[in-house]
Amino acid sequence: MTKYHLFNLPYGTPVCVAEMPWMESVSAGIWANVGGRHDPMRKTGLAHFAEHMIFQGTKRRSARRLNSDVEGHGGTMDAYTCEDHTAFFVRGPGAHFSRFMDVLLDIYQNSLVDGEVVKKERDVIAEEISMYREQPSQYVEELLCRTVWPRHPLGLPIAGTEKTIDRITPQDIKSHVSKYFGSGNSVISVAGRITVEEVREVLSSILPSDLPGDSKPGRRPFLLTSRRVPAVVSETRDTDQVQLALAFHAPGRLHPSQYALRLLNVILGENTSSRLWIELRENRGLCYDAGSDINSVQETGLLDIHAGIDPDKTEQVLKVIFTELRKLAERPVSASVLRAAVDFSIHASRMALESTAHQMTMMAESVLLYGRMIDLERVHRRLQAVTPEQIQRIAATIFRPGRLTAAMVGPEVDHELILKAAKVLN
Repeated sequence: MTKYHLFNLPYGTPVCVAEMPWMESVSAGIWANVGGRHDPMRKTGLAHFAEHMIFQGTKRRSARRLNSDVEGHGGTMDAYTCEDHTAFFVRGPGAHFSRFMDVLLDIYQNSLVDGEVVKKERDVIAEEISMYREQPSQYVEELLCRTVWPRHPLGLPIAGTEKTIDRITPQDIKSHVSKYFGSGNSVISVAGRITVEEVREVLSSILPSDLPGDSKPGRRPFLLTSRRVPAVVSETRDTDQVQLALAFHAPGRLHPSQYALRLLNVILGENTSSRLWIELRENRGLCYDAGSDINSVQETGLLDIHAGIDPDKTEQVLKVIFTELRKLAERPVSASVLRAAVDFSIHASRMALESTAHQMTMMAESVLLYGRMIDLERVHRRLQAVTPEQIQRIAATIFRPGRLTAAMVGPEVDHELILKAAKVLN
């Protein structure tokens, strides 16, 4: 059975440990409480740019040696930037935990920001931006976010744009790292074939007396404005499919309805037993892929529906989607449907715990975003306590035309189709 530990380093940084002695691997990471939503408006992409530069060499290691010190011992190293945090992590054999942790702490506090390397990496990021823009299924989500969170940092691409990354200087990156990658704004998380005593020993041997930099980024909350009709945006492209994305404003991760919202998403479109999958693909053959996701931040969130469809079938697909949404808002689901959604959520959660990387991420995000280690069994009990009426209530709350933003990318885009189909939610 996994044993969990949470302790603070002398200067306050939380350390999470999940002891999994039956595993061969260990996953270790450092999370910084800063992400894309904290970027200056004229320099969006700064947090993501800093993530890239972290791997470009330190005072002790070149970029090539950083990779060889991890990969040469059977490990892999990666990172990501999202709306509200940035993470750096390694996974590899537990026997090499000390080496992996040393590399992580080295890049986190000792990375060099060379002007010529910044120029090179700016070109790399520009290629990354172009790659996503040229994939309609990816770009439709960027188009959607820009419209669903207008004139707000949440609506801007995390990687930035070619124009905004051109404004980012080496000094901007240095300042970002020195301010936010510090003791009061970080979480260290370790899971796998390791003990809490070993983690304490390794950290005490390689950490400095403090992690300098203790600033916390400011955050502009998103306030939902009232409107009566959907917001619709589109881009015409010479493609065979229309990529469709529909987003309804939903409560944030701290709202009491998050458990009912999670189960609503499972019932609507999270798996191949969901209503969208069954109606759109299995019963009618209208598309290859369709589903839904939840995207939550502190104060707000989205329930996002996506599908790739034949342009000639757009009206049919929209009619099916909005019919299913209306059903969920008008009457409670059956006890058997709810039970299946609860079982899926709980068992998927438990199976994910077999992964050291998942354990590491779960602990870090729990402490970073909620300020404590999350008790999964308590979460499971809250899911089991959700009623059909609560699911209907949250569906009726969010499935309204005024909460809807729609984005389409493809050869034939007709805004009126969205507006017409959404009227069934009135």
